[in-house]
Amino acid sequence: MQTNIRTDNNELQIVLSDRLTFEDHEAFRDVIMAIKKNEQATCSIDLASLTAIDSAGLGMLMIAFETSEKVNKPFKIKRANGQVKRLLEISEFEKVMTIEN
Repeated sequence: MQTNIRTDNNELQIVLSDRLTFEDHEAFRDVIMAIKKNEQATCSIDLASLTAIDSAGLGMLMIAFETSEKVNKPFKIKRANGQVKRLLEISEFEKVMTIEN
């Protein structure tokens, strides 16, 4: 997993690329810390460059969502495609959080 964390228009923007799998759980802590510590009003995770995700990766996205909710930041996932989009649909993430294409 590669991450790019930036802010724009009072939004914390997290861009994930490559793969999000169990092996990334330690590195994903940086994402969680950014959500907790950053003062931006909202949070988005852009998955346009993410090529694969496993069940652990789905769990990490859920933890990011829950962390954002705890600090009162509206949260959304953006631009998922391919296998990543399919797994989000199968897992019915849209019933829990905002997902934009």
